[in-house]
Amino acid sequence: MNTLTVSPASSPASGGLADLAVRAGLALARWGRRRTIRRTDRERMLRALAERSASRDAADENARIHAAGRLMLM
Repeated sequence: MNTLTVSPASSPASGGLADLAVRAGLALARWGRRRTIRRTDRERMLRALAERSASRDAADENARIHAAGRLMLM
């Protein structure tokens, strides 16, 4: 890992820039950890899979009902 030493004597703004860089890096790290947790949450994944399956089953049932209704009208 590369490191950069910022000398306080080099510029008064360098301390503020370093502070901003550290805060941005920490925020990015927190975002990455939250994203990893969301993507690997087994219960959430199983729930989403069950919801997709139920939605697909409901759409199939709806199509069968409409098809039966069209046959009866003829």
